[in-house]
Amino acid sequence: MKLKVNFEWRKKEEPDRTPEFLIRAALKAAGYHVGHIAVQGAWDEDKPAKPHGPWDEDRLPHELVAK
Repeated sequence: MKLKVNFEWRKKEEPDRTPEFLIRAALKAAGYHVGHIAVQGAWDEDKPAKPHGPWDEDRLPHELVAK
């Protein structure tokens, strides 16, 4: 099985744990075996104005959309 996830961080400060750690831990807790997790981007990259997109529109700086 292959899974693609868009994981958005909308807080001003850097997250305590990496997204790949959180996703891996949740899947393992549910009984799944987890292989390699590929990550693109950074927690403070530009984001769409609304959570979950649309991603094909102009993006705003992280500081403008973070809470």
